[in-house]
Amino acid sequence: MQDKRVRKASLRCCLKNDECWINPKTKGIFVIGRSDDTLTQNGERFSSGEIYLAIDQMSELEDYLCVGQDRWDGESRAVLFVKLKKGLSFTEELKKKIEDTIIKEFSDYNLPEVILEVPDIPYNLTNKRLESVVRKIVATNTVPEVNNIKNPDSLRHYLDIPQLMNYDSTA
Repeated sequence: MQDKRVRKASLRCCLKNDECWINPKTKGIFVIGRSDDTLTQNGERFSSGEIYLAIDQMSELEDYLCVGQDRWDGESRAVLFVKLKKGLSFTEELKKKIEDTIIKEFSDYNLPEVILEVPDIPYNLTNKRLESVVRKIVATNTVPEVNNIKNPDSLRHYLDIPQLMNYDSTA
């Protein structure tokens, strides 16, 4: 995958973490959304789009979403939620494979501190991952009012997660 980024850069393409579909017949590009969430972890800033780029080709993953979680003392960490393909289980081996893939493609600075499985990823009506909504749920453990969501039931999967609820009390 690193070769593709270098090749794209040499073609003078501007990479802005847009997500798109490419029509296999016409080769036309339909831009469907942008990953705009900037994450800070251990003093390093990076984009959720970098995480998505690193794990996009993993055959075990159906979908994913990465958000930042802030703590009362100003520290923050990245949290990666993954939706697995049907029939697969989230094992320590798979978690390690996800971690190794991110480190190989970028660095250990980009490795989310928490990686969790969820059954669904929320999307708005224009097919953009709802990072900001999930970030609010992670911060407050409540579901905010959202009007433009394709799959509203998906939001409940981000509530009451012990690994996230305990973060604010640790320092």
